[in-house]
Parts: sequence; structure tokens; C-alpha cells
Amino acid sequence: MKRIAVLLAAMALLVGCGGVGDFLRGYGEARSSALAAYDTAAMTPEARGGVLFALSDFGALDTDALETHATPWRLAGTALVLAEARRTGADVAPQTLRTVMTQFGFLYPETIGNWPQSVAPPQRDTPLGLNTGVIRRAVPRVELTVANLGCASCHAGATYDAAGTPKTDTAWLGAPNTSLDLEAYVQAIYTAFAEQPDTDALVAAVPKVFPDTDAAEIKTFRSFVAPRIAARMQKIVAAGGGPLPFVNGAPGLTNGVAALKMQLALLHGDAHATERGFTSIPDLGDRGLRSSLLYDGAYAPAGMTADREMRRTDITPAHLDELATITAFFTVPSMGVRPDRARGYLGEAKDVFRFFAGYTPPRFPGSIDSAKTARGRTVYAARCASCHGAYDDSVERPVLQSFPNRIAPYDTEPARAAAFTPALADAVKRSPYGNLLEARATGGYVAPLLSGVWMTAPYLHNGSVPTMRQLLTPSERPARFMVGGHRLNYHTLGIDGAVDASSAYVYPAGYAPWSRPALIDTTQPGLSNRGHEADVAGLSEAEKTALIEYLKLL
Repeated sequence: MKRIAVLLAAMALLVGCGGVGDFLRGYGEARSSALAAYDTAAMTPEARGGVLFALSDFGALDTDALETHATPWRLAGTALVLAEARRTGADVAPQTLRTVMTQFGFLYPETIGNWPQSVAPPQRDTPLGLNTGVIRRAVPRVELTVANLGCASCHAGATYDAAGTPKTDTAWLGAPNTSLDLEAYVQAIYTAFAEQPDTDALVAAVPKVFPDTDAAEIKTFRSFVAPRIAARMQKIVAAGGGPLPFVNGAPGLTNGVAALKMQLALLHGDAHATERGFTSIPDLGDRGLRSSLLYDGAYAPAGMTADREMRRTDITPAHLDELATITAFFTVPSMGVRPDRARGYLGEAKDVFRFFAGYTPPRFPGSIDSAKTARGRTVYAARCASCHGAYDDSVERPVLQSFPNRIAPYDTEPARAAAFTPALADAVKRSPYGNLLEARATGGYVAPLLSGVWMTAPYLHNGSVPTMRQLLTPSERPARFMVGGHRLNYHTLGIDGAVDASSAYVYPAGYAPWSRPALIDTTQPGLSNRGHEADVAGLSEAEKTALIEYLKLL
């Protein structure tokens, strides 16, 4: 669930509404407007879990979250549109906001491929995973639409056609959004506010972008929000700062450990240079076979033996509830939910795990060579299964039967494992959530699950290798490549591209990415593409081709 602190300027709302005590400081909370359209109590736990995963705010729409993560949505959205109008001459209109948000990799799907069949599809005018709700108070009179990221912003991705072209009109809950660029999104909001010092003009433009804005919210903007955002921005600009004290990554990457440290007041020194524990958004298939969670296994169920092999028969309702309890804590770094407030959403998290108990990634849409998959199955069993798990291949689509959950000091980029320090583990234990999970600094990594691996490029835990072919052939790994809005190449199984004159791996000529791409430079801290060399040493070209063909089945 995700990992981003959107705009520190929004702190101004809390300061402006008071300062001491919940009432006096202007505390207020809301629930997701899209979720309010459903009677979730009447649904099965599985269906309810899918709806909650897509639409629930998990307690992240309150004025506390506005301190670090949430945004005053209509002001922020209008500022983005005005910035786009200055840059390109676009209309100051609702459709321009959609254009802007799509550039950051947010999805506006017409359908969700694995939406619960018994439930009507959602009706929304915001991107999938960006939840909005209205905070209302009578004294002082406040009405404010706030927005915050939800699970589906990172963990609902576009699907692909038989040629590898992304189908952004159809999303899949649980698939990674490998084009979502939260770093660019944060920077754009900050820049948009910085370039719009005339707060009266900003407020006046809101009805052009959000025509249904009522007078009460306009008054809230003028009385409380806009003046304080302007003052806060002046201070940030004068100090030469930026919206976040750390770098969040690039398309498909997050920096959740840095976000957690920020929430727990553990960021020290130049976090932009030191906090580089980037991680690639994974597919959520087969999570029930994990005995701990996160790439480094930093969280395990309280009182349980972690790092143990799990078999499919071990995926009991009790185990799913344990994992759900851990997952509810993810809302603290990714959405800015207070640890004590996160405890109140354990029931929703447990329903989400009921949904994912029956989850499967999208099927590979291209052609598959059955003769090569037969050989690839043998290669996988001999070279991959001991770390990535054993599959039952007697069925049409292989089913993961066991997963070792072994934590080891793999030779990949160490920054992420090193980022979760003993001091951070202790801080989690001391938090109001600490008795519900076991936090530990493992210093290593768990080999990733490979569910849906065909659509999750770029690879390794930090997204530093653009194709499976290059992962299996370390000498071919590019030092620089583009990611975001990309097409897939089903022969190399990854980002479609080629090496250009500058030795960078870039998109094919003539291909127009659907979102704004960014450059990954693997020479930069936290982005090294080293690792997995010994594991693939000695593989023949035929074995690599066969293994890639087999991985398409997963």
C-alpha cells in the first residue's frame, strides 16, 4: 500500500484552524465519497474486500493527514491545471486536470478487470486510487474536499494487449502501476503552488476546474487554506527547500521506509542523499504464502516464527488475518494515518485479504510456445524454485504450492535492507501499533514472489533492470533506461526499447508513452542493477528463452 507524503504546505490548514486540542486545532475527518455509494455491510467479505481495496481511505482523509500526505484537493488540482495552462496553453477546465494526472501515471479506467462480479462498478471523477472526501465542521464553518492516496493508486495497474501495448482503459486490482510517478506528482503540486502566488486568482479559478464547488468551500479556501498555503510556500521557497525531505523515486518506485521515518520523526541529516531505499511496486498475488511482509521481511506476525517455509495448506483464515494486521500499518507511511488510528481499520484490512485469497494476476495475453515452456519448467525447477517457490504444473496455469520465505544477504543493491534500521524497528515497537506486529531489521531480502512477473518490469527489488532477458544476461543490463507509460516486449519480457547512441535503453522510435516517462540511472545511490549474477551463470541462450516462456504462465 503505499509509500508518499504529498505537500507540506497543507500543514497550514491545521495551524490556521487553531493549534491546541482536536477541536481548537480544527480537527476534522471524512470518508471516501466513492465508498459511500456502497452498502458494504451487505456484501460478502471477499466482495467487500475488493471494494475497500479500490475505494477505502483507511482513515487517511483527516486534518492530521493534511500535515504530511493529503492535499486540499480542489486547490491543488486547480493549481496543477493553471500550471499546465501556463506551460502548454491548455484550457482551465476539468478535462485538463485529467490530462495532468495521467502524465504522472494515474489511471482513469473505464473498467476494472477483476472487480467483484456481484457489485456495481464504481463511479468516480478522480483517478483510481486517489480518494477524496469532504471534511465539514460547524464551528468554525469549514467545508473542504481533501484527497489522499489509497491502496489502488500503486496496486492497480493497466492491462496489456497481445502486442504488449498498455490498455489504460482496463485496470486490474492487485497488479502494479509501474508508471505511477509519485515523486513527479509531489514536485508538480509544490511547483504549481510556488508559481501561483496570487491566492485570490487561484481560488477564483477553482469553479472552472471543479464546477460543483459550493460557496462554503470557497469561503473555507479564502478564510483558512489559501492564505496559509501562500505563507507556507514563501517560507519553503525562501529556505531553498522542497515539498519532501527525501526522494520518493521514479515511475513504479516508492520509498516507504523514508516515509515511515518521516512519520516517526526519525529523518536526520540530508535525507535526500542518505535515504535511498527504493522499492519496485510488486504484484500482490500469492501474498498468503508469505510468513513476513516487505522485501526485507521487516514485519512478521506478533509471536509467530517468521522466515519459515509456507505451503498452500498453511494459508488459513487466521494467517490471512495476521498478514492483514501487518498491512493495516502500511497506511502510516503511505497515507499519513496515525498509528493509533490505523488500528481502527483492521476489519477492513482483513476483508481485503479475503479478496486477495482468491486473486490471480491477469493472464499473459500473447502467444506462448508450449514446447519451450516445457523446457523452461525444468530450468525453473533446477535454478529458481529454491528461492522463488515451487509450482504445481499439472494444471493449465501453474499454482505456487510452497514458498521458502528465506531472508538472505543477496548481492543486490543493499540500500533498502540497510534503511530499515534497529532504531526504526524500536520506534515501530514503541508506537501505538507496536504490539500488533513484530518489527525487525533483517539486513537482507526475501526473494520475490513471481506471480504476474510478465507484467511487472522493471525487475529486481529496486526496479533497476528493464527486461527479464537482461536480468538473465547481466552483461546486457543498461546503465540508463526509460520507465513509465511503456510498452512491453514479450520476447525479452520487459520494457520495450533499444540502446541508443548515448548507451541508454530508450523506447522504440514512434512509440508514444501514455504517461510521462522518467530516466533511471543505475549509477545513482539506491538504484544499482547489480545482483543475481551467480544465479543465472551458465544458462544457455536456449535455456534463457525457455525460462522466459515459462514465466509468462505465472
